Amino acid sequence: MTTTFCPGCGLVAPATGGPLPRERGASAECRERYGELLARSYGIAEYRHVHQLVVDAYIVQHPAGDSRREIQSVALCLMTLCLFVEGAADPRDGAMLHKRMMADRPGYFHWLRPPPLHGLMTAVDVLAARDAVEHERLVWAWGREVWQAWSPHHATVRRWNALALGT
Repeated sequence: MTTTFCPGCGLVAPATGGPLPRERGASAECRERYGELLARSYGIAEYRHVHQLVVDAYIVQHPAGDSRREIQSVALCLMTLCLFVEGAADPRDGAMLHKRMMADRPGYFHWLRPPPLHGLMTAVDVLAARDAVEHERLVWAWGREVWQAWSPHHATVRRWNALALGT
C-alpha cells in the first residue's frame, strides 16, 4: 500500500490518488479528511458553533506559500484563532470578525515564516470524536495547539488585531 505525507501537518495516510488541492500546503488525502470534517462541523447543528475554529486551525496548519491571497488567508485565520483561544471572541462570530478585519483593505499583513507544524493534532484526530461534546473538546484542543505553535508570531497577530479591530 502506498502512503502519502501531508506537507502541512505531517499526516501519513493511504494514498487515494485524489487531486492535489489548489492550496499545496496539504496532501490530497489530508484535504479529503478536512472536507469530511467541514461537512460534519457545518452540517450538524450541534457541531456548528465551533466551525470557524475548525477552519482556522486547518488553514494555519497548512500554509501554502507567500502569495497575497495566502498571506491574507493565514493572517485572518491567525487573527480569529488568537481571539478565540485567548478568550475574547466566540467562534460563531468568525465570519463577522473576518469582515471587520478586511473592511479597510489592510495593507499591513505580511508573510510569516510558518513554525514547525508536524506532530500536532490534525483534522483526523477531530474526526475521531464520537459525539458533539467530544468534537468540541477536540476542536478546542487542536486550535490551542496550532495557536501555540505560532507563538513566535503572537505579537504580530495581536498587533494586527489591534489595528483591524481597535482592541
